[in-house]
Amino acid sequence: MKTPNDQEIRKFLQEKHDPHSQLQKLKTYSNAANLPLFNTDYHEKFDVNILPDTKIAPAKFIPDPLRPNVFRAHPVTIKAMRKELFMGGEDFVDLECLRICESCKHQIDLQFWQFCPYCEASIN
Repeated sequence: MKTPNDQEIRKFLQEKHDPHSQLQKLKTYSNAANLPLFNTDYHEKFDVNILPDTKIAPAKFIPDPLRPNVFRAHPVTIKAMRKELFMGGEDFVDLECLRICESCKHQIDLQFWQFCPYCEASIN
């Protein structure tokens, strides 16, 4: 797993890691045959419902056992999360940008958060 350098983090923060810039990044990836790694013509949209619950720990999403696509999360977690997430494949690793919060020292992935979901510190 590649650790981003300061320049990558600055670029990531400048672009706000919006879905369009993420798609452009994925389009640059190729496989061993020098063919595109991802089929960027295929799109799916998933809507989930996230309900506030102060009993849930920060940065956690707990699925509702009775309702599909419904999760519970701490209100700060809901505010901190990016409203649109872009997924290039089976997981989010291709767009991962890990950073240690300077305030609380938790590791956070910048592709998911607008600010630190643990301590509410700015990530700029």
